[in-house]
Amino acid sequence: MADPRPAPGHGRPPPAPTAEQQALLPRVRDEWTGHGLAVGPADRPAAEAGVQDAYLGAGRRPPEHVIWLGSPMAGAIAADIRAGRLPLITRRAWLALPEAAGEAIVDRVPREPVETDLIMLDPLPADLGGLERDRRWGGPLGRLDREVTAAVETGLRRAAGAAVDHTAPTWQDARRLPEVGALPRLGAFPPRLLGRLAQLDFLARCGVAEPDRHGGGLLRVARSAGEWWPMRNSVILTERPTELHHDAEGRLHHATGPAVRYPDGWCLWAWHGVTMPREIIEDDVPIRRAVSLRNSEQRRCAVEILAGRAGWGRLAGQAGWPRVGREVPDPGNPGQVLSLWCVDRLYDDHLHLLLMTNGTEERDGTRREFGELVPGWIRDPVQAAAWQIGLTARQYRETVRRT
Repeated sequence: MADPRPAPGHGRPPPAPTAEQQALLPRVRDEWTGHGLAVGPADRPAAEAGVQDAYLGAGRRPPEHVIWLGSPMAGAIAADIRAGRLPLITRRAWLALPEAAGEAIVDRVPREPVETDLIMLDPLPADLGGLERDRRWGGPLGRLDREVTAAVETGLRRAAGAAVDHTAPTWQDARRLPEVGALPRLGAFPPRLLGRLAQLDFLARCGVAEPDRHGGGLLRVARSAGEWWPMRNSVILTERPTELHHDAEGRLHHATGPAVRYPDGWCLWAWHGVTMPREIIEDDVPIRRAVSLRNSEQRRCAVEILAGRAGWGRLAGQAGWPRVGREVPDPGNPGQVLSLWCVDRLYDDHLHLLLMTNGTEERDGTRREFGELVPGWIRDPVQAAAWQIGLTARQYRETVRRT
């Protein structure tokens, strides 16, 4: 839908950013990454005031129905209900939420009249086109957008968006109910404007572009709430997570529980950025469950989790992987052994898993056993150990001691 706001006149780009203005970039980046990964209750009055400004600034009447829900999954379901797609919402989507959260959606979301479009939002005034194309400003603005977007995608949004969109109706559903299937799906995860909003905030702080009412409203919503769906006469707003856990690289990760938890009970489990089934993280599942996962990344992570609990040697025996060659003494680690296992079924590739023992003792006097993937053409455990540290088999056999 076209933006009804009149386009301001195009002006000349300002002078190149000063050193002081350039110094603002990391601060703005960190602040907007923080907004995208914020934890805790939404500021509902501020968010609703921002919605009012965003609509009025775009020349629209503010929505009659303001609907607050507890997670992006709930918001996606509600948006599909508003679009008349209630019969197509999958059982998988409903089961992703606790029963009480599903009942709350049905109670709070009006079904009539049906709304079949989302209002398109753009925080940047139309006359900034020249500024974005100006090399002196376009470079910093583009970098700010990319860095904020990448951090938030890695830290939350990619996993949440995939989980929401995974519940999309199938083509069989649309065939069964063509009159409903023809309606647009509003529950798809909405495009996030954080990178663009960070640009607008940066330009405002530099005194280059003051946000108009529409852009100011969008800034306020993004600082105050989670995902949201703006429609003609309704707006669906959602709460932010109550828990959010990351690894050292900023990826979603929690070794023993949900990596993300929302107020209505919707959760995501993740291992170093890979979304996982709950039972793999929280339960002591058998190895056959781990290797039965259809997604190769999830299989790899599940095996890594189970190996950390049971040890690689025990895991290899339970998994029934074929051994490649014989177990041999480790020339670089006297008293320890090397073994090689075929794990083609696990990784959908011709790979072998080398099992070895750490060359140094842990603080408690034990030695950590670990596994490393090597190419499938390597069939000798000693050659595999040599390959993964950049040596030939002969050189590795002459090594005094591996650490």
